[in-house]
Amino acid sequence: MKHRIRLLVLSFSIAMTLAFTTVALAADSAWGEDGAINSINLSSNGDIRQPSLALNSNNQAMVAWSNLGEQTGSTRGIYMAQAQTGATPVALAATGTQEAWAPNLAYRGTQLYATWMQGTLASINQVGAVMQQDVGLGAAKTVMTPTYGETSPKLLVGEDRLHIFFASAISRPQFSQAHLYYSNRPYSAAQWLAPIIIITNAQVSPTPGYGGIWHPQAALSNNKQTVHLIWEQAGGTLDVRSVWYKQGQWQATLNSFAWGTPTRLSPTDQMGVRPKITVDGADRVHITWVEQQFVPNPIDPTKRVTLQYINYRRLEGGQWTPGLSQAGMRLDTQPVQVNTYRPTWSTISMDALGDTVCVAWHGYRGDPGESGVEEILLRCSKDGGKRWNTLVTNASQTTGLSFFPSLRLGSNGQVYLAWEEHQGGLVYTTNYDAIFRQGPVPREKVYLPLTLREFRP
Repeated sequence: MKHRIRLLVLSFSIAMTLAFTTVALAADSAWGEDGAINSINLSSNGDIRQPSLALNSNNQAMVAWSNLGEQTGSTRGIYMAQAQTGATPVALAATGTQEAWAPNLAYRGTQLYATWMQGTLASINQVGAVMQQDVGLGAAKTVMTPTYGETSPKLLVGEDRLHIFFASAISRPQFSQAHLYYSNRPYSAAQWLAPIIIITNAQVSPTPGYGGIWHPQAALSNNKQTVHLIWEQAGGTLDVRSVWYKQGQWQATLNSFAWGTPTRLSPTDQMGVRPKITVDGADRVHITWVEQQFVPNPIDPTKRVTLQYINYRRLEGGQWTPGLSQAGMRLDTQPVQVNTYRPTWSTISMDALGDTVCVAWHGYRGDPGESGVEEILLRCSKDGGKRWNTLVTNASQTTGLSFFPSLRLGSNGQVYLAWEEHQGGLVYTTNYDAIFRQGPVPREKVYLPLTLREFRP
């Protein structure tokens, strides 16, 4: 008699993600499973804000942040530390009785350059000066003063000079109506050229006569002759925002860029905020932004919940992918939420090297209205943005609130990441430290579904 033998056979299949598709998953992959090191607390101060990470040509990382000094009553200054265990933070520059915030670091080889804001810090209605320093090579330089509004300068390392972009209003009462400014300084020059307005506050606004520019970002082409510029544009109200792009070609005779026509990247029916930009080794331009959707709070229908998606577009050979007539690609089909303590919007960081592009953002998973703990999430592409890792990676893996990622890619294949982490307690407006972690670009994951098959010998 023949006996029916039932065997369980594992059917192996590799889940491939095609271009412009994502897979919704119940859980994110842990970066530690890919070999990421344990997180390092760089500040141990308990009152830091806005970390900025830069990587030199030897793959050595430096992280800067804004925090109070060690003495009671001291003003908020800029501190920095090597991203390694046991590093001692040092003050970047003496600010006297003024506050300092919004640091931004950049390397040219092993020479570190820094910029920050200095003045009176008061929510988004700030008054300050854009400062810049060649670290270790003399005193800080004033790029422009005064500035008004939520100014956060972006520093770029060019071929023979530094470039800087920032937004500022012309008076404190008009803090929400900022223009976009540009300046540059040859490495050999002592001072910056007088900043000029390259885009006015309402130039692309849907409401004539009103608008404001927020959080401009920029990236240079590989030959340093083309700059790719993006910004967040406020329309008739602060609740109507969109993402815009403009390209500039360097003109040596003008000591500036010749600018092209502005292009809207976020759809007209979408709230698009906090864009970021990078350029890879093939001069492909990669742009991300936060798409916000507002839905009723199931727990309290009188209130609304903000669901936030990370959108992506790529400019390659003069063509946008996805096309501008389409919505941006969502790097994750699952939205994140952000708590109501601080901040209330997700924030992105991204970088590219060779054909690899990585994007980090913060938020937590959950049904609309549910509370949660923000993590730093990470997703990468190894072919210039055409295909992306099937899984989103939890890069922070902590129990505290994790905000404001700052990410760089090293030539050694490592991802370097800094962020702001809550250190415990019931007060969520303070007690944050600068945290650093590094690890390899996350691997593609393999699904191993279990299949029952019946064999009859």
